[in-house]
Amino acid sequence: MDGVEKNYNVLILSNENKFINKLAILFENPKYNFDLARDPLTALSKIKNDKYDLIIVNKNYQVKLFEEILKKIKLVSPRIFTIVITKNKNEDRTIKYIRRYDLQGIYDIDNEFNELLTTVQLILNAVYELRRINLNLDNFNNPYKSPYLRTVNVLRNIVEYKDTYTIGHSFRVSKYSVLIGKALDLTKEELKILKFGSWFHDIGKVGIPNSIITKSTRLTDNEYYQIKKHTLIGAHIVSASKRFNTIIPIIKFHHERYDGKGYPSGFRGDDIPLLVRIVSVADTFDAMNSKRTYRNQVDMDDIIKELKKNRKTKFDPRITDVFLDILKNNYKEIEKIMQTYTVKKSKNFSQ
Repeated sequence: MDGVEKNYNVLILSNENKFINKLAILFENPKYNFDLARDPLTALSKIKNDKYDLIIVNKNYQVKLFEEILKKIKLVSPRIFTIVITKNKNEDRTIKYIRRYDLQGIYDIDNEFNELLTTVQLILNAVYELRRINLNLDNFNNPYKSPYLRTVNVLRNIVEYKDTYTIGHSFRVSKYSVLIGKALDLTKEELKILKFGSWFHDIGKVGIPNSIITKSTRLTDNEYYQIKKHTLIGAHIVSASKRFNTIIPIIKFHHERYDGKGYPSGFRGDDIPLLVRIVSVADTFDAMNSKRTYRNQVDMDDIIKELKKNRKTKFDPRITDVFLDILKNNYKEIEKIMQTYTVKKSKNFSQ
């Protein structure tokens, strides 16, 4: 249909022969290209160098190693679908893993294997639909003529107009991020990814209720949980077109913290991609430097104190120092961005 071949690349990560043999029978259908990795390093190398639609991970590793594997899989291939096979699954732990590592399913090995096949088929049907969309989008010679891109841009605008205090936020974050990127001597391609990734970083908030976005009092635990989902929602929205592949990490991980206490995956330090760490600093600066529904704009001296306080904890210290240097020695450029991308200038928000 639509010129898309229904062949799916499935990678199995397991060192248990009994388990491997069962899955080999399960995927004997010719529409599956079945591959095997017996250790995590081989699996990561394979998904880095080859395109897989699905990875099935056998949870027979120590807990810390297993969690590290799931983190690395999403870093190496943010769009890959992941199913974990476990034994005697714990409900609370299952929910934790699904939320933290963006899993598409956890399957109990004691259940009928036909149930696993059904789950796999449902997931791969979604993969097929994404392929079909991508094929149609690729018929456009100029990516900016794509109706999908226009739709995503509309969604981004909706996010900003949900709360008038945040109008222009994504443009300012984009401009600040590029300033930092230039100071770090990033390549033109990296600066391009940084520009558009930060431009769309909050697009997932389109899926969060207005009552939460505009709430003027402290969020409840449930409301905070909902708003945290915007990173995954945003990554899902743009994943329908492969031309957005390079910006997905920025959208998905911009609330990770340098000390590992962020979300959705709890990455720490250099495990967080460099461009994501840049956007994190720019995003927080603009949030503090803007009037919000729940507080007034923070004084610049206090913003600087807060940035210094959180270097090494929330922020990459090197990137924080670079931005502090920009605030000290190139503040006119910061002022220009603030003056240009405000509510009064919203009609110019198109570049």
